[in-house]
Amino acid sequence: MKWMIVCFVAISAVAGNDAALFGSVVHVAKNDVLNVRQEPSFRAKKIASIPLDAYIGVDICKKVGRSRWCKVHHIAQHDYEGYGWDAPDGWVNAKYLSFYNRGYVLVDGKANCDYVVGCREGVCNLVVDYRTNKKYEIISIKTEKIARSRLRGESHFGAMSENGDGYCTNGRMIDDFLAKQNKQRLDR
Repeated sequence: MKWMIVCFVAISAVAGNDAALFGSVVHVAKNDVLNVRQEPSFRAKKIASIPLDAYIGVDICKKVGRSRWCKVHHIAQHDYEGYGWDAPDGWVNAKYLSFYNRGYVLVDGKANCDYVVGCREGVCNLVVDYRTNKKYEIISIKTEKIARSRLRGESHFGAMSENGDGYCTNGRMIDDFLAKQNKQRLDR
């Protein structure tokens, strides 16, 4: 019995820290903002604010009392009044976020136009290769599983490697391929 309780607590702790890579602000009035706090508490010091529909990175989420709080960060080229390129990382109540697990990421803090197509239970599917046809449309992708803890959500500008000459573009192609695959599945 003790073994089962220990396993349940360990699994709950892991699941509690399982966070999406990205979030957008929801359930905030159009003329209002979501406050970013220094600590995961509505009583903590306000350090920034994010408007409705803002797109942000999510680092980790945890339960505090009856609420779930997520540590968030600014994503390159997604600047908002009160939350721009120099915004500090901070905490927001998760009930004001809609979560996503598809987009550009930094792997171990390094930018290389890496793209994730989904995450589940602390493991994400990172696109490591793809093949295109003569029209430069993706016809197949290869993914590898990678721990969510090694990833940080970013934009197509922020994920660009230092050697890059512009910004990452493969994400839209990957999304188009996945949408086409999904449509074919539904049409069967």
